Amino acid sequence: MKKMLVCSALFAACAAQTAHAQSSVTMYGIIDAGLTYFSNLNGHSAFVANDGSIQSNRWGLTGTEDLGGGTRAIFTLENGFNLYSGTMVQSGVLFSRQAWLGLADNRRGTLTFGKQYDFFWDNLTQFAMGQYAGQYSWHPGDFDHLAGTLHINNAVKYRSPSFYGFTVGALYAFPSQSISAGTGRVMAFGARYDNGPLHIGLAYTNTHDMGLNAPTQAGTTLFADLPAGPTLVTNMSTFGAGASYTYGISLTRILFTDTHFRVRDDNGSMPTYEINEVLQLTPTTTVLAGYWYSKLEDQRWQNATLLLDYALSKRTDIYTSATYLRASGGAAPVFLGGGAAPVFVNGTYVGTGNSSTAVRIGVRTRF
Repeated sequence: MKKMLVCSALFAACAAQTAHAQSSVTMYGIIDAGLTYFSNLNGHSAFVANDGSIQSNRWGLTGTEDLGGGTRAIFTLENGFNLYSGTMVQSGVLFSRQAWLGLADNRRGTLTFGKQYDFFWDNLTQFAMGQYAGQYSWHPGDFDHLAGTLHINNAVKYRSPSFYGFTVGALYAFPSQSISAGTGRVMAFGARYDNGPLHIGLAYTNTHDMGLNAPTQAGTTLFADLPAGPTLVTNMSTFGAGASYTYGISLTRILFTDTHFRVRDDNGSMPTYEINEVLQLTPTTTVLAGYWYSKLEDQRWQNATLLLDYALSKRTDIYTSATYLRASGGAAPVFLGGGAAPVFVNGTYVGTGNSSTAVRIGVRTRF
């Protein structure tokens, strides 16, 4: 009898532990801080204490509940914040990065509802040097969404299960009630292939009524007849493709994106070509070198980046980076998030200098 009672107690304890493991809520986050030197910020050199450079500061909650039969309820709530001021990135918005709920099934895929990323973030960011080096290495204005600055409200998103390494997905977002609160209608599609050392990704996003501040985002008015300020882009469509291959300590990555803008009677495309190399010299030391080239009509941008990252632990690392940006053809040398306010006359940059260098030293921790 005693043996039966002991066995029953052990069985109950194991069952309780199993049930607890099947349902969980996890808090996570990233904190990045450091100093940046700009050789040309509004025509002057400057040292800036800024945060969220290599990765944007964030905290979030993610959860899962096992519903049985291979089906799970899942959710993510994620907020962006400014470390030096303690403020939210987007005033009045609690979860400015992600806020979604959905169902995941091992055989049928994943269906989610809420504020979400498109497939450039899911399928192509992993090939960009900005993934390692941060905001000064992203393509002009992040118009191709690789840095995750496009947070899509009112979105319904489907991702298939993996089939021999292949996955596909689609997203549809209903228009926001006001453009200042988001965008118009959004449609997005994506596909990826993962097989050992080889990874390939594809993505396409089409957005109606996209609000941009192109001069401060990318150092351009887009087109010569547009004002040097916020602009409502009637239609913005972006296609991208990327690939990577790992061989020993070397990770080689290539990436192509092309963004087409339509603002009333103006039309134009911004293709960007990138190649970068990541070397894992030791388990704690990572080196990156990369280059990209972008153009829009007569405007040209070139970016070259070097990064050295040293892991102090599994959670915390220190890093230093140097990024050179050159603009020509009427564009200004503006880093994404660099804080510059260039001056334009008839769509042409009239400020001082066509290039700028950003040298960064910082520390990052994850929890």
